[in-house]
Amino acid sequence: MHGVPRTPTWTQMSASSSAGATQIQVKESVDWQVGEYIVIASSDFEGRNAEKRQITSVFNDGELTIIGFETPLEYGHFGLEETYGDHTIDMRCEVGLLTRNLVYRGDPETSNDNQFGAHIMLHSPGNESLIGKIEYCEFTDVGQAFQLGRYPIHFHMIGTIHNSYAKGNAIHQTYNRAITLHGIHYFTIQDNVAYDTMGHTIFVEDAAETNNLIERNLIVQTKRSWSLLNTDQTPACFWITHPNNIFRGNHAAGSDRYGFWYDT
Repeated sequence: MHGVPRTPTWTQMSASSSAGATQIQVKESVDWQVGEYIVIASSDFEGRNAEKRQITSVFNDGELTIIGFETPLEYGHFGLEETYGDHTIDMRCEVGLLTRNLVYRGDPETSNDNQFGAHIMLHSPGNESLIGKIEYCEFTDVGQAFQLGRYPIHFHMIGTIHNSYAKGNAIHQTYNRAITLHGIHYFTIQDNVAYDTMGHTIFVEDAAETNNLIERNLIVQTKRSWSLLNTDQTPACFWITHPNNIFRGNHAAGSDRYGFWYDT
């Protein structure tokens, strides 16, 4: 599954915006378009204060990028770096693009009420017996609550899969995780945006998964779930069960409990 590449899939604010504002300033040029949807992560103590907005204007001049929308912000969003002594802390709020041209979704009329959405499961007999490439697609109304294994993107008990990846996707309004790695090695999860997810969002399942690359992903608003594992009642944006995996440049931007949970 290959949608049109988007640059970037997510970025950060470069100035703070107050409640009531109808625009935000971000730190880099974007290819985002009028009519598309973004999510602005929470930057306060309540992780569910993320806000979804439809773009009404984009100003790009190479040095300054301003995204406009019609509905005013309900909350303030912080967009600055702060320096304490010799240390600079990047506290700029994340902004993710939720729109893609290729959409994979459940039933928009019933999925939300039933928490029963679409899902993709890839499984095969052993090492390199399957190649799955999913990039720049939008997944919404996905995942099935109360059903183990029914996740939006699920690579299941394959072994080594050097040539497979999930890159640049937007996964939002999901009822059972976002991306699950189960019994796989050398898989790449890169530049994805996940928003409004029930349960652990990027899920390394059994502590048998190794040498996977999880890089530059943005997770916004991970919500507790009573339909999955006991630990999903205190969920993590990134659930990590084996130390021999590479986690690099990821942002956990709002969870009902944890950002990164190393259960190793």
